[in-house]
Amino acid sequence: MKYTAIVDNQRLDVVFERTGPASIKARIGNREYVLEVSSVQPGVYWFNWNNRSIEVTITPALEGYTASVHHHRIAVEILDARAALKKAAQHGHDGVIEVRAPMPGKIVKVLVAEGTEVNANQGILVMEAMKMQNEIKSPKKGVLKKLTAAEGVAVNSGDVLATVE
Repeated sequence: MKYTAIVDNQRLDVVFERTGPASIKARIGNREYVLEVSSVQPGVYWFNWNNRSIEVTITPALEGYTASVHHHRIAVEILDARAALKKAAQHGHDGVIEVRAPMPGKIVKVLVAEGTEVNANQGILVMEAMKMQNEIKSPKKGVLKKLTAAEGVAVNSGDVLATVE
């Protein structure tokens, strides 16, 4: 299973694979971990990694969860692909921002031409996905520097549709 996690305000791509009844392989970025896992009680988990015993307590928080390891508390938010792209667009409004496709689909209408000044949350184009039309909006006020999507073109999740500066 593939996830995007925001851990202490850092975005991480995480892939979990069950390798046995009580073991998983976790890939976080470029690093891979093999762990033994067991649930001690609801919200409390025990991990064995490299002959080290680690107890983690997970509690719901306002946005996501708080993971407690020893005396350290770590904010964790788990996002699906669409929520991860939306969240990424909300951060780093300075400089150039790439507007990416939140899911696979087809561009049905371009609303703004290259070089046009756009406002935050202004529609840039309309994309059809799963028989629904979604307006893709500018994450910030700026100029639409580059439009890489065209009407009638199929796009994949994560493809760059436009660049706003």
